[in-house]
Amino acid sequence: MTEEYALIVKTADCIGCTACEVACKQEHDIPVGPRWIKVNTDPPKEIDGRLQLRYSVSHCLHCTNPGCLAVCPSNAIIKRNDGIVLIDPALCTGCQACVDGCPIGVMQFDKNKALAEKCDLCVARHDRGLNPACADACPAGCIYYGYTYEVFDKAGKPELLSIYKK
Repeated sequence: MTEEYALIVKTADCIGCTACEVACKQEHDIPVGPRWIKVNTDPPKEIDGRLQLRYSVSHCLHCTNPGCLAVCPSNAIIKRNDGIVLIDPALCTGCQACVDGCPIGVMQFDKNKALAEKCDLCVARHDRGLNPACADACPAGCIYYGYTYEVFDKAGKPELLSIYKK
């Protein structure tokens, strides 16, 4: 079995700048509205005795057992040997079963194209040996990309591995 790729965000280091969102939109020519990676502002909370503002970032996790793939009736969703989960727009019927089947709610439906869409880990960049656009654009350096075991080691969050096993 080939080692799988992963992208995670160490949210404790995220500064909420949304550079990742902009880079993704530019890379994929995504119009205003949909976001394949989304920075959310969490409510302030007390951390280490101080009130702090934190951010959470949502994106496709390219799950080990993708719920979207399991429910797609047209086989438009595939998982490559390297773990990257892709949607073939030529096979997508627009039924939106994948939107409901995504366990983390990041699958999107483009009404204008009548197609499901999501993060593809910048597969065209990946295949040229480059990082996803969001990872390269992050000024805080909190987006990690690479083989799953390397990413979790770099991010220092091995407990997050369980979310990728969905």
